[in-house]
Amino acid sequence: MNVRKTFLLILLSTLISACGNQSIVNDIKLVQTVGYDAVGDGMRNASIIANYEETGKSKLEFYVTESNTVYDSLPRLQTKLDFPIEHGQMRMALFGETYARRGIGIAISTLIRHPVISYRMHMGVADRDALDILNVTESKRDPYFLFDMIENNIRRGNLPVMNLHVAFFNFFGEGRDVFLPYFTMERGEIKIDGLALFKGDKFKTAISIRDAFLLKMLLNNSKNGSIMVPIKGSNQERADFFLMNSLGSKSTFKVIRTGPPASVSIRLKLKAQVRDTPTWIDLTSEQQLASLEKTMEAYFEEEIQRFVSLCKINNVDPVGFGDLVRSKSYKWDARDFENHYGALKATVSVKVTIVQTSAGQ
Repeated sequence: MNVRKTFLLILLSTLISACGNQSIVNDIKLVQTVGYDAVGDGMRNASIIANYEETGKSKLEFYVTESNTVYDSLPRLQTKLDFPIEHGQMRMALFGETYARRGIGIAISTLIRHPVISYRMHMGVADRDALDILNVTESKRDPYFLFDMIENNIRRGNLPVMNLHVAFFNFFGEGRDVFLPYFTMERGEIKIDGLALFKGDKFKTAISIRDAFLLKMLLNNSKNGSIMVPIKGSNQERADFFLMNSLGSKSTFKVIRTGPPASVSIRLKLKAQVRDTPTWIDLTSEQQLASLEKTMEAYFEEEIQRFVSLCKINNVDPVGFGDLVRSKSYKWDARDFENHYGALKATVSVKVTIVQTSAGQ
């Protein structure tokens, strides 16, 4: 009997606690996405809060404040609300281009120090004001629309792995630079158009989604990424294209010389599926298949060299060559490496294995 009473008391306490927590959730505002824009000498903060009217349905509430710094944005937002603000469900921070060019260091530091914000949250850069992009998300009725876009393109597309934790590591770590998704608009729809590359905390340049795939191959397993590869027949003046889907890749870096200037070798192994090849290619022929692999190897070696040159021209290091050289140096000076970064030599070797083809489909 006593055991039964004890069980009922525990069950009742649990139910009471659950009801109590529910009432607390109903009495707070959960910020889920924020935007940062430059306005004059100050900044504008846009916060998206989902008001869940029915199960599975939500209405997005937009709150816009202007302040001198990031630190003042939260108190100003609180003046417009009748409930306390919580950031435990925040998953996305979007920076307008002008704001990003001024520097996002304070914003990153603020997000990292916040005790309830997840390191899994994403950040991105817009090619315009962040508020313009966020306004388009209103029709989606989903406060996590941008977050889900990034997650989908990391898992099934050309974006390398990134989140607040990765950005924090790249920002505060020596010998590497920050990269974030770059958002644009196309026919009224939001589009991830590549990556924004940073020098320090300042947005320096944007790269295409094709180059984002090259960076993904260099940094991570590029599984599920895809790219159109040019190929030219012996009697053709113009190249045809075919679709290459990555089934997996692995990169290996080796420091040949710490310098200055430094020299590194990059070896890349890629397992690929080819689809939509020109009709003059016979994928059932082992000879033509081997030739196609050689074509892809030469193409990616050239493209990676071009990408490394682009990074050196813009003095950005998303690959982390500096960190690689630092790990092999007895004495490493960040300023000295940066001064000689433009002369860094990279040799690239790519081995492609075609595992699947669309032949016979």
